Formats: sequence, C-alpha cells, structure tokens
Amino acid sequence: MEGSGKLGFYEFFAGVGLAREGLGPAWKCLWANDIEARKRDVYIANFPGEEFVLDDIAKVKADDLPKEASLAWASFPCQDLSLAGWRRGMSAERSGTFWPFWRLMRDLYDAGRRPPIIVLENVVGLLYGHDFVGLCEALAAIGMKFGAVVIDARHFVAQSRPRVFVVAVDLSVETAGFSLGGPIQSPWFPKVLLSVYERLPADLKALWRWWKVPVPASSPRPLSSIIEEKPSSVEWNSDAQTDYLVGMMSPASRERLNRLVESGTPAVGMLYRRMRNGKQTAEVRFDGLAGCLRTPRGGSSRQTVVVVGPDGIRSRLLSPREAARLMGVDDGFRLPERYNDAYLAMGDAVAVPVVRWLSESLLQPLARLSAEGSSRTIKPGNTRIGVHRHRTEERLADWGGGQ
Repeated sequence: MEGSGKLGFYEFFAGVGLAREGLGPAWKCLWANDIEARKRDVYIANFPGEEFVLDDIAKVKADDLPKEASLAWASFPCQDLSLAGWRRGMSAERSGTFWPFWRLMRDLYDAGRRPPIIVLENVVGLLYGHDFVGLCEALAAIGMKFGAVVIDARHFVAQSRPRVFVVAVDLSVETAGFSLGGPIQSPWFPKVLLSVYERLPADLKALWRWWKVPVPASSPRPLSSIIEEKPSSVEWNSDAQTDYLVGMMSPASRERLNRLVESGTPAVGMLYRRMRNGKQTAEVRFDGLAGCLRTPRGGSSRQTVVVVGPDGIRSRLLSPREAARLMGVDDGFRLPERYNDAYLAMGDAVAVPVVRWLSESLLQPLARLSAEGSSRTIKPGNTRIGVHRHRTEERLADWGGGQ
C-alpha cells in the first residue's frame, strides 16, 4: 500500500485507462502497459505521468514492475475468444497474450511479491471450450484461489455488454466474509458460469469462490438522455440515407419501427448491421439499450442512432461522445479527434461503473485486508501448486512464450 493510503495496482492491456478510471481515487496506478500507440496517446492525455509503458507484454520483465502492488488488472485481448469471432481460443496470437502476463505473475510469485489480487476481464466467450479450465489452473499454479462473476453493463449504463471478471486472491487471505456458500439466484451467475464450474476438476473446485457482489438498486441513465442533438463529430443522415437504412431492415425491425411511427410515440433506438444468409440486413432495437460497442472494423460494427419524433425518422452514426457515455465515461474525458480512433478507444474497453462497483464491493475490502498483514504469499514448495505449475508451464511453452 502506498504511504498516502492509496492501494497500488498494475494495469495490463490498459487501453485508454477505463479500468483505472473505474477503480477511482482509492487506487494509485504504479505501472500501465499497452502495445497500441493510439490508445497510449489517449491514456496519457487523461492520465499524465510516466507510469505508462508502450511495449509488447512478452518483452516486459518482472524487474520492470514497481514493488508493493495490491492488484494486477488484466483485460487481455478478446478477439480469439469472442462469440462473434473465430473462437480460436487462448492458444491464438492475441488472446494468447494471457500467457506472457501469467509468466510475469509467476516470476513475481517466485520473488515473493506477486500482487495478492489479480483481476482478469474478458468476453463471455472465455467460458466456452476448454480454455477456462487452463486459466483456473494457471491461477492455482501461482498460489491463488479464484471465482468469477458475469456482469452485464446494462445494470449500470444503457448498453448490453456482458463481461466475465475473474477475481483471484492469494491463498492465505481469509475470504469467508466475501464469498457465498454456493451459487445463488443472481444475474452475476448465469447458467454458462455454473456449467463451467461443474467442468472443473475437484482440486480446482476446492479453490473456487462464489464472490459476494450485490446487484445495484438504481437504474442506469436512459439512452435518450445521452443522445446529442448537435454532435460535433458526426452529421445527421439525409432523408434518402435514412430511407436506405430502413429498406435494409429485417421484417421484424421494420414492423417495430412502423408501429412507433403510427403511434406518434417519440423513441430513440439503436440500429446495427448484420449478415443474414449472405445478405447484409439492419436490425433496430427500441428497448432503451444500445448493443455491445465493438471496435470499428467496418460499417457493420458501428451503431446508428434512430430517432422517431414529430418530424419523422432521423438517423446518424453514434457519436464518439455518446459512445463514451455508454461506457459510463464522464464528458470531461478526452477523446481522440478522429472518429475511428475515438470509437476504438471506447469499443475496446471496460465499462467504468462496472469496475467501480466491483472495486467498492469486493476489491477494495480484499486489498485492505491483505495490506493489514492477513496474507502471506504461499511459496512454490506446495505440492499441489507444483502439479498445477508443471501443466501451466507446458501451456506457456505451447503458446511459444515460455521463458
């Protein structure tokens, strides 16, 4: 813990720093890293300092990391795990960068200074296939117990964005007050999480914790309240452009839109494009939520605002500031000037209020408990840890990053 009373943390795969933004003033970032220069520029514009390191994580050494961190946060790349992608898994190039991250945690563990808490954040696709078992074993191999929650950002912002948060804690930290006796009826424990838990070997199940994280009682800011009437970075479409989008709509979306127009009910919806049977179609939702923001790989990944009002139907691309609001980012957060750079900054990030909720509910209390001296890192001599270590080292070598 820092002398100021703040809790120190490392921010791996930092992006533009939204995990840091969510952790808030109780925490102090000691070191941050990403490989993308455009994200680095946004990070430094909002968090000036010398702690950001632009480099490939595979080149980072344990000695490069400052001492006394309470937490290591890692939102490792999701492209190879996404249900919308190729699902190549954690052995692939991008999502496989988990393994050099684990190597760093291993080396810190062997040196007796591995942070007592590790948080891994990723898409729900992480829970499918066999990768998750290997991830749990990797955490066991460095003396940690662990559990996961699946939190959809829709409980905090007007965006459907489910994400997995794996929270791992040093074996010596007493976690009885922070975990449940088993899975309960909670939106944080969906069926897929229960299923993946059942697939764990008995020794890993023994290390699993059902983290006690409350559900917020308040409702998120309405979608209609984040829409800018006169955005500076995008223009409203012409009537012809709007008609073209309406013409692309699936029958169900068009019927939904027509009912709203005929009723005269003002509404704000979000339109996104999808390939159906080899043909691009447009789908629109008026349930008060935006679809999950994605990186700007093309027109299909960028959402369109559809407004139904007294003047008929209007449409335009979602503005960068609106995208930031959907991530729970305050308007004072500095965004890049280029549209695609700003959309990338938000679409490839974690929702700020979700991180804040998790931090206040679980991470801060655990970190302060650890800092009070209740934890002593368990060394690699533990026989069971050694078995997990051997298998995880093999996975690291298979990925190609073994050192």
